[in-house]
Amino acid sequence: MNQINSPLFQTIFNNSVPRIILACNAPDFSVVDYNEEFKKATYTLSRNIKGLNITEAFPLDENNPDNKALLNALSVALETKQSINLPSFQYNIPSADLQTSEVRWWQSEIVPVMDNNEVQCLLITVYNITEKMLSISALDESIERENKLNKALEESHEELAASNEELQANLEDLLSTNEELLTSRKALQHLNDELELRIDERTADLQSSRLLLQNIIQTANIAMTLLKGRDLVIEQPNPQMLKIWQRKFEAVIGRKLIDVFPELAQQRFPKLLAEVYETGNRIAMPEVAVDIATEDGVLEMIYVDFSYDPIFDKNGNVEYILASVKDITDEVKNRLKLEESQAELQATSEELAASNEELSATNEELAATNEELQEAQKNLFLKNEELLETEESLRLALASGNLGIYSIEPETGRFDISAKAREFYGLPEKGIITWADVTATVVPEYLSVIEEARSNALLTKKPFDVQYPIHQQSTNSIKWIRVVGKSIPKTNNRPGRFLGVILDITPEIEYIHTIEESESRFRNMAEATDIFIAVGNENSEITYLNNSWSKLTGRSIDKLLKSGWLDLIHQDDLEKYKTSFSDAFAEKIPFTTEFRILDSAGNYSWLLSKGNPRLNKNGDFVGYITSSVDISELKKDEIRKNDFIGMVSHELKTPLTAISGFVQVLQARAKKNNDDYTLMALNRAYNQVKKMTVMINGFLNVSRLESGKLLIEKSDFQLEELLKELVEETDLVQFSHKVNLSVATPVKIHADRDKIGSVISNLLSNAVKYSPSGTDVDVRCEILDNSALVSITDDGIGIDTEDIEKLFNRYYRVGKHHTISGFGIGLYLSAEIIERHNGKIGVKSEIGKGSTFYFEIPLSQN
Repeated sequence: MNQINSPLFQTIFNNSVPRIILACNAPDFSVVDYNEEFKKATYTLSRNIKGLNITEAFPLDENNPDNKALLNALSVALETKQSINLPSFQYNIPSADLQTSEVRWWQSEIVPVMDNNEVQCLLITVYNITEKMLSISALDESIERENKLNKALEESHEELAASNEELQANLEDLLSTNEELLTSRKALQHLNDELELRIDERTADLQSSRLLLQNIIQTANIAMTLLKGRDLVIEQPNPQMLKIWQRKFEAVIGRKLIDVFPELAQQRFPKLLAEVYETGNRIAMPEVAVDIATEDGVLEMIYVDFSYDPIFDKNGNVEYILASVKDITDEVKNRLKLEESQAELQATSEELAASNEELSATNEELAATNEELQEAQKNLFLKNEELLETEESLRLALASGNLGIYSIEPETGRFDISAKAREFYGLPEKGIITWADVTATVVPEYLSVIEEARSNALLTKKPFDVQYPIHQQSTNSIKWIRVVGKSIPKTNNRPGRFLGVILDITPEIEYIHTIEESESRFRNMAEATDIFIAVGNENSEITYLNNSWSKLTGRSIDKLLKSGWLDLIHQDDLEKYKTSFSDAFAEKIPFTTEFRILDSAGNYSWLLSKGNPRLNKNGDFVGYITSSVDISELKKDEIRKNDFIGMVSHELKTPLTAISGFVQVLQARAKKNNDDYTLMALNRAYNQVKKMTVMINGFLNVSRLESGKLLIEKSDFQLEELLKELVEETDLVQFSHKVNLSVATPVKIHADRDKIGSVISNLLSNAVKYSPSGTDVDVRCEILDNSALVSITDDGIGIDTEDIEKLFNRYYRVGKHHTISGFGIGLYLSAEIIERHNGKIGVKSEIGKGSTFYFEIPLSQN
């Protein structure tokens, strides 16, 4: 396997991306090799899988269709000899002992490695996208929570309907009130339907945008621009291209390329661009000399690697050309200086050899002095030995460096070429080779490049370095050749000639093309998305922004890169954003934050920003890449929803107050008349009214809380007295449980008495609701350090560990207990009230053994 053993292939194979090599023995596809990153990604650091079939190394789940898709893709890549990019798929990585597995999502690229037009092996590159897929899953969970809210609202409507049916049997005069409730229910249901539709639409947009970023990788930064139409109108030049051009953005945008750079009319680039439009084929050339005029009209020669990539419209016609340019002027000039020095040294050595020949001729003329002649002959013999040793050393060096050599004498037509050079050109190993035989292998359009380099070398007497593709007859494939040499002037003993070395640079050219294509994909995806993408370095300096930032802020990319956008963040969000970023930066961990930013229209837009640390191949931190999305509409929908819930809750309280009054009057009349059945029915009706009142107050408090209107009015009071009142009130309305109060010492706190009372009432109500009849509920109050600790313990059904973490979330209800009424807002409000008192709330529970809810708030400072 010559290709996979080459140094270039091994360098690419062992970089920071997980890769594995599979043999072509379908359907087994045995493992040939895999790099260290692949071991880390698949937990095979301590398990040797070389030589195993792919299904032995990584057992397949027959129930997972993604596994079969991977095997099918391997077979297709082997048959078609074409690269295949697989979409995201799930494969759970087995542990080292194959006993357990971890959930993983992947993307992979299958590349056939060719040798003599045959597939030598399959190179598989894998990318771990588990975090992105889990983020999408988290979004789905948030949608599911919204659906649970809708279901909870529907259940509340069912309970309300049941209450109305009971009241209707006894109170015919309340029909009008029930109709008002039904009307409110329909309006609320209509609002929920609209909210579901907007959330679904927004979720689809977010998922579509995120798919555009799944294949973003970190690549080299090169100059790029779009050229539109046959007139080559300049569009979207990036800062690197403007730097090469030495032009400002306003001076080139929308203008024809030939108008901005008229000196190009006499060069070959317009013809190459025209060829791309005519054929639709990509053109790429390395190390090309370009004469380009500065803004003051001075011509300057630079060296570049460039490629022209066609971009097609929906009809298959070339609409744009993507020009990618890398300025390598400094590299070329440094190399030419080094080669010039080497050539001068070689010329000096040859001049020294010529001087030795002249000395030998002089010694022959002085044959009369035999003693001097013998000494001269002895010196000449030693010099010849040194020359032979030097030639042998040179041949060994050329052989070890995989270099070919050649020599051309233009005057005599003599042409010498080494065996390695013959191998490069695909020429016969033996026999006479002419210059015409060599040029016959060159791709025709590059013959002028060779002739131009040759003419310049003769004219300037300087070394030349030229690269061109050849058609290798022995393998029927295209190879890239680099020829470096110098024109040696003639001497008295030898005619002028060209001397040089030949290198096969095909792997390097192919690697450059791969890098250029990868960067092109990244740029196209980053600039096409509506998501705001930013890349920073290890010094927290911004190094890249996509055009979405410029559209949002109205500032140019250059200005944003210099000054950023912190001055546009709303003052109420600025410190929170800075703290979130600086804390994450200090620990090199991901962060998520929301903030408002002033847009180009003068309005504030809400952004949800997520940042992930970037690591190089050595695992060193090199900065962050962040993606931000506009969530302004979601924020507006949330505000409208809270306003509506608050309005409806407030309006519902008025008829419920009237119902409660009527029921109490009827209770007194039934008790006076000893009408036990009517009294029992009215008691049930009164209990339902109280439930409705508690639920409506809950919704109203949630609305006030989220709109910032829930006021906390603190004062000093005795906590044990409040507990005693609430326990006595609980005993009055329920007879199924015994509530025990234990207070060690009097406790004075500085808090909102009504709000703390609502927290205690909610915890007492839950303890009674979720524990069997006849059991005890224990209420304790004690002092810990400078805080008061209140705990309420029941012997109820208990809570799963997985539910405890979410128990204090808004509208969260334990799934297995939906038969018990409630909306999941009581604990949420309790947690918010305790937090606003600078306290903390929590729960300890075990399934089947009950629960203990507790909260802790600071003592009064008086």
